[in-house]
Amino acid sequence: ILLFGVIWALIPKKREGIVLTKKDAPKLFEIVDKSVAKTKIHPINKIRLVPGSSIAVTGLFNKQLLIGVASLRYITDNDFEAIFYHEIGHFAAKDTKVGSFLGIYFETIEKQYISSVNFWNYSPHYAIAIIGLPSLAMTWLLMHLFSFLYAPYSKFREYRADEFAATHTNSKRFANALVHYSTYTYAHDVIMPRIIIQLLNENKKLNNVYATMTTYWNKQNAEAAMSAVLGEKERFKDSHPSIQNRLKNLSVTKVGNNQGSTLKNIFHNFEKFEEQLSDNYTIRIGINAGLLDRKTKSLD
Repeated sequence: ILLFGVIWALIPKKREGIVLTKKDAPKLFEIVDKSVAKTKIHPINKIRLVPGSSIAVTGLFNKQLLIGVASLRYITDNDFEAIFYHEIGHFAAKDTKVGSFLGIYFETIEKQYISSVNFWNYSPHYAIAIIGLPSLAMTWLLMHLFSFLYAPYSKFREYRADEFAATHTNSKRFANALVHYSTYTYAHDVIMPRIIIQLLNENKKLNNVYATMTTYWNKQNAEAAMSAVLGEKERFKDSHPSIQNRLKNLSVTKVGNNQGSTLKNIFHNFEKFEEQLSDNYTIRIGINAGLLDRKTKSLD
């Protein structure tokens, strides 16, 4: 598994998602170009919409900004700009050169672990399931060993990128953006898989699964999600510091309201992108839950 992970990390992968053009979201490109010029890093080669809600950067030489399509409805343009400075911080520190390799390696172990768990859970007989025990034990051990060794370095990177963002905006603005962004991604990652699993169990399919989140994203759930994010305790093996520790590092004690217009308003026909990525996200959740085969490519 270790050797396979190393080889797999070096092989170029087909990227999921939709590559955007300036015609799709002119203001988004303006924000990105202005931020890149201000920080004097090499230009971003591609902006790609991907399934999920996270905003991230990747690329050894071909720099890419990844925007989770689910964030379009809820993240404001002001918050996005502040979060983007954090991501630029990873490029400025050359984090993606190491991170790309380690990220793909960990993803390989994680996928093998999920497959082993599903093999154990869904085998028709224990005599068959026991065949997969060595793989299950080995991938579990490698996942925890990797997390233990990688966690301190990963947290250091995040603190450094936070400080970079605070320098190019200000500590309070970035902290507000970080909390509101983290609150929504937390809620999305908790609620959306449950919705998708329920739909798959009922043999239902929606053209736009992301739109269902609007039913659940009310004031009560938003406050509960923010409370959970601010109260979450940090564990040694976590790849990111807790939000409360990140705020403490920025010397910010109070979170304000988020300002600006949601990202969906700067896209032309943003629902089109949600619909195009709806099946991708549904399939990913279905595979992880053991409801779909890993070879599933379409829900049609």
